Amino acid sequence: MKILTKYFGEQEIDETEIVTFPAGLPGFADERRFIFQPFGEVFSILQSTDHAEVAFITTSPFLFFKEYSVDLPDHFVRQLAVQSEKDVAVQVIVSVQPRFSESTANLKAPVIINTRERIGKQYIPEQSSYSVRERLTPETETPQKRA
Repeated sequence: MKILTKYFGEQEIDETEIVTFPAGLPGFADERRFIFQPFGEVFSILQSTDHAEVAFITTSPFLFFKEYSVDLPDHFVRQLAVQSEKDVAVQVIVSVQPRFSESTANLKAPVIINTRERIGKQYIPEQSSYSVRERLTPETETPQKRA
């Protein structure tokens, strides 16, 4: 199947690689079919198969945040038909900035994928200690000028 992508133009994809988001993504309720395209060594593009302009840069949060964890409620696990922890992949949406050191990840609302069933959903907990804008790289302290 051929699709038009935001970053790579026209691409031939294998339909078995499509991840279905039954409820779409927040703000993109009509976008239900996506693929993950590799984008460098640690990033992917979550690309809509129906609209080229709908594409998000994602990464595994565990590559940048070693202590990151997600505790999915039972109803969410059932919605994704998860049978085993091995079936679950976690990605977070990245906001890439012109200065990469200012790029952030949305740790508060990870994208959860059942890799066996190819079903996905963005998990937005009612309460979370994580932010929607966590820096990917630690802030470096700049020396303060003294008057």
